[in-house]
Amino acid sequence: MIRFQRFAMAPATTRATILAMTLGLTLVVAGCGENSFGDGQVPNFTTGDARRQPGGYDSTVHGAYLTWHLPCADSVTEGPTTPDGKPVLYVGGGDHKVSKADVAAHPIVLSGKVCAVSDSNRDIVLVVDASGSMASNDPRNGNSCARLRAVDQVLQITASGKGNRYAIATFSDSVQYASSRFFENAQDLYADLAPGRPIADVICAEDGGTNYTAGLQEAYNRLSMGRGEALKEVFFLSDGAPDKGKDGVAVADQLKSGAITIDGKHIKTTIATVMVGGAKDDVLKNKIASKAPDGTVLHARADAGNLAEILGQLALNGIQSGYLNYRALTGEGQGTWQRVDLRPYLKDGGFILPSMAVNPSTVSTGIEIRLEYYDRTGQKFVITGRLLWN
Repeated sequence: MIRFQRFAMAPATTRATILAMTLGLTLVVAGCGENSFGDGQVPNFTTGDARRQPGGYDSTVHGAYLTWHLPCADSVTEGPTTPDGKPVLYVGGGDHKVSKADVAAHPIVLSGKVCAVSDSNRDIVLVVDASGSMASNDPRNGNSCARLRAVDQVLQITASGKGNRYAIATFSDSVQYASSRFFENAQDLYADLAPGRPIADVICAEDGGTNYTAGLQEAYNRLSMGRGEALKEVFFLSDGAPDKGKDGVAVADQLKSGAITIDGKHIKTTIATVMVGGAKDDVLKNKIASKAPDGTVLHARADAGNLAEILGQLALNGIQSGYLNYRALTGEGQGTWQRVDLRPYLKDGGFILPSMAVNPSTVSTGIEIRLEYYDRTGQKFVITGRLLWN
């Protein structure tokens, strides 16, 4: 059980100092129900500058904190530093030792660097609604529309990834246009879809009904011609509920469950959806869209003004969920796992969590940590370790 309590913060403080010293959270870890802390023992983990006292720890070398750095791998190319610019005391997972006197005198800071997520080898199909209702929700303006700007945004954002390839299908009552194969850049993709004329003629079309099944089936067909080693992704844009009997749910279920088979390998497809305008999005959100590892549904609402930004965010393969789990180790056993959400502290792939003051008279043996995080495709990264008192 964790209880959070806010404290006032100093007004003039750097961001790193705020995160490491005075973010203003008190975490009280107590056994809930049966626990192994022992009668009357309530280990307290308190953020802030609490109980900093002179001790055996050499603050001139390592600064005011016992800093434990958790990089992507147990070896690092650049020496990590503490919040006050000193060399860190510990690096990597596994067991590390510290004296009880130093623990009692100095807060513990956990910092680290997350692994870079894969932004390469992605087979991406953009499925775009071209039904008649788009005339009001996303009207064409010259040779552009919000749908085209959104497609451009996805192609630009993912262009830096090595080996990414793209296909497009537009639909209304049926598939209206579909690229003949996957392409590596927008120029070739657009030339294939609209030879000798503006690509807006294809992407910004406005006619007919809303047949989700047709659009998703075309995505299925195209992905089946993809590469066995590539991630499979669909970005699906619509501005209305599907026509009766044409909701595409069966096809979406097949895609998400791994029905795509290439070289004998079953590959699951991630589907991200966007509803443009104010129509009901129950089918898109609850039945078509995939869920990220933390349960977040890959779905968003947008309008013509922010569609490009929204779809661009969905196309980023960033850290979807991440937690630092920790528990007390005592002479009587192990405490209950507690956790802190990592994402609010991530900046440029690194993080510094609020400092943790530990009372070694109640937390008598040490602390155990488990850092785990996932990217949007479900790839999992884990680092574990223990800080044990001498």
